[in-house]
Amino acid sequence: MIGLGDDDSITLSKDTAYCIVIAVLACLLVISISTAGFGLVKTAAPQNATQPAQPNATQPAAPAAPTSVKTMELPPSLGMMPVMGPANSPITLLEFSDFQCTFCGFAFGAPWTPAYANSQYAPMIGTIPKFEADYVNTGKADFIDFPVAFLDANDGTNESRDSADAALCANAQGMYFQMYNAIFGAQDSNEGDGKYTKPKLEIIAQNVSGLNQSEFDACLNADTYVNQTEELTDEWGTVYNANICQYHPGTATQPCGPGTPTIWILVNASQTTQSKVSAAAAAADFDWGLTSDNSTYVIIASPFYVQLQAVMSALE
Repeated sequence: MIGLGDDDSITLSKDTAYCIVIAVLACLLVISISTAGFGLVKTAAPQNATQPAQPNATQPAAPAAPTSVKTMELPPSLGMMPVMGPANSPITLLEFSDFQCTFCGFAFGAPWTPAYANSQYAPMIGTIPKFEADYVNTGKADFIDFPVAFLDANDGTNESRDSADAALCANAQGMYFQMYNAIFGAQDSNEGDGKYTKPKLEIIAQNVSGLNQSEFDACLNADTYVNQTEELTDEWGTVYNANICQYHPGTATQPCGPGTPTIWILVNASQTTQSKVSAAAAAADFDWGLTSDNSTYVIIASPFYVQLQAVMSALE
């Protein structure tokens, strides 16, 4: 209640005063909110604000660890060996063979092997001529035979050495594979039985059309390539240990050691991909690797033709 006193002053009741104060405070509160603290409070702009991560965002995958590739070796004399097939083929079938070896006879399809057509060895009979017909003659691959002589130590003869020497003597006339065919064509199922003595090898050579017989006989009887045969045999043992025994050392009772026929598939690394070689080897459950100069993939194959076909199909 507002009233006038005796001194003409204005007096307010307590209730009226309270109402006025409350109204003033309410007005001030509204003004403060609308002016952000009467314009005295400044809000700083965020610096380097971090945006929240987007839900379900796909992060880039970390690069896969490189696949460990076995290091393989090739014999130093490989480039000196005669080649059957097209020059500079991207694929080579490399055979290390001893002419006395009966298993090499199976792979060749020697005259005595058809008797084993129903045996466990049937899958390897005639592998080399089949590969020649299907891949060498069609220009898809080439073939190298690498002659070695290790069975002499078993039978006490020089027939492995002399037959390899005979093949290299024929090679001096450009007729290695003709002699290769003639020697295996004369093979029987026995080792060290005298079929590859020098006089017998001279007779075998008479079946090679176009071979100069007198030059051949002189070469053979002079042991012209005996030292080279021994070197080839040593190289074969070295690369066999490096490519196979290093990774599969065997056991005390069955240690790893070279045997024939040893068959590898060589693939020019500049004309294929590692994934294709890996898939091809996996198709036949073969080991594989790459030479230290990155030039050649080596697939450790077997003389079973169906498996070789699987590899060749995967390499196409």
